[in-house]
Amino acid sequence: MAFLIQARVRVFWGKINLSAYDGQEQFPAGQPAVYDVDVNLAGETQGPTATMKWDPTGPGMALYESFLTNKELMASQIKIDFFYPGGKYISFIFVWTGQSISYGNDMSITIKLQSELAGRINSNQRSVAQADTTGKGLTLLSEYENAKKLYGLEKYTDIVQFTKKAEEDNKKAKLNTSYAVDSVFGSYISNLAQQNGNMAYANNIGKSNIVIYTPFSWDKEGVVKNGVTDIPAGSSPDPKERYGYLLGPSTIQTITRSVEWKPPQQTNSDNPNTQTRALPPRDELGRFTKKAPAKPQDQTSKTQDPTAAPLGVSGGRSTPGIGNADNPDQVPKQNALNEEKSSSLNLSTYMVPALLGIKPHDILYIPSFKGDYMEDWIVQSVDYNQSDGKVDIGIQASRVYGVGTPMSKKNSDKFLEYAKSINLVGEGASLENWDKYAWVYPLQQGSTPVQNSQAKQAAAAKEAAEVKYYNDRYGEA
Repeated sequence: MAFLIQARVRVFWGKINLSAYDGQEQFPAGQPAVYDVDVNLAGETQGPTATMKWDPTGPGMALYESFLTNKELMASQIKIDFFYPGGKYISFIFVWTGQSISYGNDMSITIKLQSELAGRINSNQRSVAQADTTGKGLTLLSEYENAKKLYGLEKYTDIVQFTKKAEEDNKKAKLNTSYAVDSVFGSYISNLAQQNGNMAYANNIGKSNIVIYTPFSWDKEGVVKNGVTDIPAGSSPDPKERYGYLLGPSTIQTITRSVEWKPPQQTNSDNPNTQTRALPPRDELGRFTKKAPAKPQDQTSKTQDPTAAPLGVSGGRSTPGIGNADNPDQVPKQNALNEEKSSSLNLSTYMVPALLGIKPHDILYIPSFKGDYMEDWIVQSVDYNQSDGKVDIGIQASRVYGVGTPMSKKNSDKFLEYAKSINLVGEGASLENWDKYAWVYPLQQGSTPVQNSQAKQAAAAKEAAEVKYYNDRYGEA
């Protein structure tokens, strides 16, 4: 007997399985109450959002009304899992935030979801005034902790997390002052992150928090894990880690690359705060000690000679309200971040097992057919979309301008060697090998008795953890 290898979607509202409902309220038992589930993840600017459609039939509408009138359910989390049986999975936590109902010949109920972060971090506006009185400066890392206290979020101890390199850099950077007027927590954290050239990534993978990332090209010692081999069966990706995925036949439906030069006073980033573009260092005469970052139209350096008008941002600060005491990495990191968004890539494809779990700040690797070079692209946003019994993903990514020069040579070489080792490029490459990479390798964890036992143990541990989580939150069933 042959079994169809198909991506699965499972939706829980509290403890209630909406993908295979239990038959209460006269709704057919075992039938899905929701369909067309869509999850959107952004690397910056906004938290995760999702939509899903509810069964618009009479019994379905009655069931939905029973949910809306149940205060306990309305306060419960909505958990969405994308997975392949026997493989890895990715799980998102949302809350109900609205609905859209269409009547007539075309009946539809669309439920709108947001991450819990939307209510926690953006619920109250506050005015912040922090100043150093010791003369030594406030470390940027300590200011994140102060922000949690100022916004009444101390009990959420892990609401802000850091990658290893981001934590090291934030320990070195020091501020004299930090002011914000009528600012919400999310905007304030994003502003702090930008001061050291970092990014604030709001995610809800497993739980809701913000992860601070450095520019990819800045982290010279950073390790990109393999998204196929380093996420075992029954496991989910770690939001603080970067994972790499190979793109080629069997993993691409439509892919578009583009590059657009922007005027030098504009940034390539889209952040909730206005962030003036950082400029390179200058000498005592106001002359730049090195050229401005390379651009397709490099006219900026021709207009940088000293004049009666001071060059650069007012007061030497990238954002009003922040006074730096010692932040040596600020300008090079901000320029690195800006350069990493010079070129863009748009990808639309079926969610094969190899790409399951991809998230913002992961890396896409596109090898040349000969295997002599590799392009690396930074994932900026991901859209998981279930419709008509299948799951598609849409990915937007970016990189520095140019072809053939990796942003992280160490990691690029590692993935190029991996591609050669399984005959995806170079001598022995074939479409069949790309099929195996896309479909077979991610599901092979259970192909031997030992691996099968490990996969079962991982699945059992995952189920036990979920049961404990829901019992702790909602009480035992």
